[in-house]
Amino acid sequence: MKQKKQLTIKLIVTSFLLAFTSNCLAQRSFTTDETKYYVTVKSLLKHFDHKKYDSTQRATVFEKFVYFDNILADTSTAKINERIKYFDAFFPRVFHFVDSLGIENLDAKPTREFKTDTTYFSHFGEKGELKELLPFTLTYYHKKAPQVPLGTLLFEPKTHKLMAWTIINQGGYWYFLTFNLF
Repeated sequence: MKQKKQLTIKLIVTSFLLAFTSNCLAQRSFTTDETKYYVTVKSLLKHFDHKKYDSTQRATVFEKFVYFDNILADTSTAKINERIKYFDAFFPRVFHFVDSLGIENLDAKPTREFKTDTTYFSHFGEKGELKELLPFTLTYYHKKAPQVPLGTLLFEPKTHKLMAWTIINQGGYWYFLTFNLF
């Protein structure tokens, strides 16, 4: 009975948050999926507002915010545990700009709203390596400079959870380093 009440409360709060966020974002032409990505990242930042990540929070992070699946061929327990150890070390870096600029000064919008002919977004353009991932990304920026990207977030399309928070340029080839590939 208690679990049923908690689930009902969570559903009501989530519905309210989605409705509110959808309302606020409708004017910014977010797709339904982009709205869900935005809610995920805002919820993640709100969850960690004024607290730091540690491994005791990992289950909650995986359940609600981060897509961490064993996509590698080697699914041995040792390899999975090694990737989880790397996750615990790297995940707090997601909050770099939040810590330095403040959550209230950051926002995000669909990456497609940025010009793909710029150096920063050329990898999402017509001939770019990441063009297929464009619908699954948001780019975050400082509210005082909305056309200057600070970084790009990649989301898993079915769960709408965060998959990656950084793009790497390796010899002119661009790719996302996902949390589960560490």
